[in-house]
Amino acid sequence: MTMGRLTAEELLSRAEIADTLHAYSRGVDRRDIDLLADLFTDDATFDYGNGRIISGRDDLRALFVSATGRYKATSHHVSTIAYPRLEAGSASTLSYVYAFHDTGEMHFHLWGCYEDELVDDGDRWRIVSRKVRTAGARTTPSEELPERFERYLRAEVD
Repeated sequence: MTMGRLTAEELLSRAEIADTLHAYSRGVDRRDIDLLADLFTDDATFDYGNGRIISGRDDLRALFVSATGRYKATSHHVSTIAYPRLEAGSASTLSYVYAFHDTGEMHFHLWGCYEDELVDDGDRWRIVSRKVRTAGARTTPSEELPERFERYLRAEVD
């Protein structure tokens, strides 16, 4: 994609794509499995790297239940969204992520990027493929929240 003036349609697509990327963070942090599954196409792939690839919405749903269930709290931040390709109905994005996870015993910090392919599915932009690529990670001992703060609610999933 060349740099230049964006059309109204391109701006609208960028805003809707950003909504999808931000909704993923909200879905993980609130443990909203239905939202998370709905952000991906039926045949989507999720590539953690080193050959760990999950395929299909049903397997992704199971991954989200398992992965989000390990934590008392998470906080995901997506920023600096680039659009290397934006065409009518499909796009490639590169966005940077910082993710915090609290197991109750340790804090796990991760930073890196998401490399996404998306399609306009009619009612929303959905992720066809996601690659998570990590720049760094760190663990620290968990600490109790100061009493003056209250955690946001996360869904209980059976």
